[in-house]
Amino acid sequence: MPAGLPYFAWIDASETTFGPEHMRWDEAVFSFTLSQEEGDPASLTAVVRRPVNVAGDAIGLLGPGRKIWAWFALDCGPGLVKFRGRLVGIPTSIFEELVTLEFVARPVDVVAQKEALANTLRVLPYYDEAVIDPQRRNDPDVVLEGYTAIWHYDRETHVVTVSDEILGEDGLVEFDGASEDGKVLYDGLGLTLSSGPLARVDVSAEYTWTQQARGSVDLTDYLVSQWPAGWTPGTIIFSASDWPKRGAGLGDGWEVVDASAEDQYSFEVSSRSGGSTNTVKYAGEEAHTTTFTETVSGLSTPSPIPVASFLGVISDEIKVGYAEDGDGNRYQSSYSRNVSRGSTLIVQQEIKATLVAGYEAARQCTERVSFSLFADVQPILTDPEDGEAMRIDDIRSVNLTEGGMIGDPRRRSYIATERGNQSLEHLIAYARAHLMKRARAVQIAFAPKLSRMVEVSLRKNVFLVEPRVGEALGKIVGYSITLDGSDGRVNCEVRIGCTIGRGGSAVASGGEPLYCSIDYAGPDYQQFTGRTVLFDASVGYAPPDAQPNDDGINFLGPIAVGDVIEVPLVVTVGPDEDDPTGQPPWPDSITETDAEARAEWIKQFMNQFKIKATFKLKSMTRDFSTDYEIEVTDVQIPVGIDLEAA
Repeated sequence: MPAGLPYFAWIDASETTFGPEHMRWDEAVFSFTLSQEEGDPASLTAVVRRPVNVAGDAIGLLGPGRKIWAWFALDCGPGLVKFRGRLVGIPTSIFEELVTLEFVARPVDVVAQKEALANTLRVLPYYDEAVIDPQRRNDPDVVLEGYTAIWHYDRETHVVTVSDEILGEDGLVEFDGASEDGKVLYDGLGLTLSSGPLARVDVSAEYTWTQQARGSVDLTDYLVSQWPAGWTPGTIIFSASDWPKRGAGLGDGWEVVDASAEDQYSFEVSSRSGGSTNTVKYAGEEAHTTTFTETVSGLSTPSPIPVASFLGVISDEIKVGYAEDGDGNRYQSSYSRNVSRGSTLIVQQEIKATLVAGYEAARQCTERVSFSLFADVQPILTDPEDGEAMRIDDIRSVNLTEGGMIGDPRRRSYIATERGNQSLEHLIAYARAHLMKRARAVQIAFAPKLSRMVEVSLRKNVFLVEPRVGEALGKIVGYSITLDGSDGRVNCEVRIGCTIGRGGSAVASGGEPLYCSIDYAGPDYQQFTGRTVLFDASVGYAPPDAQPNDDGINFLGPIAVGDVIEVPLVVTVGPDEDDPTGQPPWPDSITETDAEARAEWIKQFMNQFKIKATFKLKSMTRDFSTDYEIEVTDVQIPVGIDLEAA
């Protein structure tokens, strides 16, 4: 068969393999265009004679029982260019002698294929669930955002794959003019420029998590050691009834989990009684009896030296009894005196106390990461400074604690961890993909010979040598084969996208360790300066060291009292600043029997010794935010075409 002859066979949907039986002419094809654009299924437009039945009446191509699938093949000499597609609509020019049919090689299970393929591509660092909204995670198109890749639809098998937009996976097709088949037609050459490559991409992202931890801190030794000097070691001058009780709040996220307070001195009052009786009898007189009784009440145990003390008469009652003798003389027959005296002591109580504070941390932590990724590209504008920049500042993570990405929720930093570095690499991949795609700023169209079209697919690169453009290397972004029925000529076109980088590779650097030799402890156990890790051959970055802007609490290790004290213990003695009570008058200005005045004096006196102890624990519910400026290398873009060459 002569080259350029098209075959057309109506088929069932199950006929997915082309065979000799399909090399037939179910329709007379007068002209056709077979084409495919990057990211789209291949399509076929065929102009055929209007189908008729035996009686010569037109047949509806979409009528019941009609086949809507077709195999199309074009003999290119060395092989066949094949296409399997489905009729997609009502034919145009239906009332004309020639009608136009539209076919598309779109898989019927395209959604299922994309989802299955997307599942294999959801891998770090190109895909990071940390910054993907859960509602978008099932969208297969989201998967490709970190790749320099696009969907590819095979025009024969309808298998969906992904193809890199810079380097084709299925090899290289050369058109270098070294042979007759390697030449391209003179009239089919064209070169166009896009609006320009991206000069840089500015990226800003936020990673948030809820720092969670539970534990306790024994505050006893701290409180006792920080209490003002002058009292018994290990004790506190205070009132046991005022000591915090279990369950009491101690600040944001803090409460008492264990506490005790024991008085060291008992102020229980005990009494003892005693007395004596004396009887005196004079001659010729009746006996005279004198009785003395005494009751003493006081503290049952020794007490500390009093702060103040004084004696006072509480009451003094005298009773005299009289009688008459036989002569009617009146005489004193009895005498009694009841005296009540009190000794007032004001002493300092001491308590032996313990206090264990428990915490339940729920602190919102945010790390803001930013960097600018520059592309090393050739300028296509008169002023290289006019290069376009893209800003990406809407990237925010899910709660890394709820998603499990933080690992241990007690962490103070995320971005400095191994998982955090993968999130950072995802940002670099995302920005790099934009730079690489936009660096493919030159598109070259050329007309190869028909015999070479069997080699062409959107998964291949082309190396073109042509005197008018020099050398060019690019990914195939589109192709077409057209037969013009008016002259019978087959026209072929291939378009390639060429990057305008300068080539080269990023260079890794081990950096200088801060703590010990590299042989002793690797990069996972210490920090480095000047370290550059390669994301791939095109770009590298300096992994950040953890420098959280928080209050310094490290929940991953043992927590000491000093780690949680925000405001140290302060003990004050005396009335509050707004208390109008001054120094009370001393007891000698008060009459001994004025009990009410004495009680008021005691109240005022005690106010001078009021003890107030305050300290503040670090909040377990506050928010923290840390900024990281990441150092990155320039992105090395491949040289697809050298615009600066002579």
